[in-house]
Amino acid sequence: MAKDKCPECVAGSPAWMTTFSDLMSLLLCFFVLIVSMSKVVERDFWVAAGSLRGAFGVMTANPTIISLENTPLPRLKNIQRAIVDKSVSNMQDFIESKNLGESVKVVVEDKGVALTISAPVMFEHSRAEMNPASFPLLEEVFKIARGWPNVIRVEGHTDNTRIVGGEYESNWDLSFARALSVVQFAINFSKIHPSRLAPVAYSEYKPVADNGTPEGRAENRRIELFMEYKKETEDPFK
Repeated sequence: MAKDKCPECVAGSPAWMTTFSDLMSLLLCFFVLIVSMSKVVERDFWVAAGSLRGAFGVMTANPTIISLENTPLPRLKNIQRAIVDKSVSNMQDFIESKNLGESVKVVVEDKGVALTISAPVMFEHSRAEMNPASFPLLEEVFKIARGWPNVIRVEGHTDNTRIVGGEYESNWDLSFARALSVVQFAINFSKIHPSRLAPVAYSEYKPVADNGTPEGRAENRRIELFMEYKKETEDPFK
């Protein structure tokens, strides 16, 4: 018995594919229209960019700061890493534009970002009233910090020279008064919420150089701003 012949196949794609293709094209046009009418939020853009760069291991490097790609950041989410990357880059650009590289240092650590400012940039000798010339620098620092929700610790450091007379009785008093002046500037002029700020005094007891030389003492007289990372379990924008 002869087998039935297979029906001849119709040339071309099935009719339903034409309708399906038209539907996909219309959907594509619809989403392109939505994207073109939407507003790009800068923070979200940098979050997305940071996530991609973090995923592919691509980070900016500059000899004036510690490269983020070589710094262990075990407690950071990608969303925070993007904010850190952009904040450090902005601070570095501003410091270089004002030729402050010798007086202001930015260091990325595994617990946060440290900004060290030489005391003469901000204060007269043995005084805690801020020099108005330092206002633009601090305004730029805290302008960046406004978009970063983490705690900012302001540390006052001095050399070991004894204070004789004057307004302050000891280096403890002087270092705390200077840290407090920076905190008050952040609150009153940069509108940083007080709950995010912590003034700390270390007096002469955390030197970074030898107090036996004028150069070392000058290096030890400084203000350090330490912006701590939030832990991974916390909401970085709370």
